[in-house]
Amino acid sequence: MKLIKGLLAIALVSIIAVSCKEAKEKADEATDQMEEVATDAMEDAAETAEDVIDSVKAKAEEVIDSVG
Repeated sequence: MKLIKGLLAIALVSIIAVSCKEAKEKADEATDQMEEVATDAMEDAAETAEDVIDSVKAKAEEVIDSVG
């Protein structure tokens, strides 16, 4: 009886260890995906900001030319 309980305990610990490992791998994958999305969003925001700056500069030059 003690042998069966010992084997069941080892099996239970093994199952928990495998489950934790899989959960950690999934969490790592999710973290990597979030970092990728955040990086892409920051790059898009930088490009948009550059476009806005260029547009504002062009409009400012038009206004200066029309006044001058």
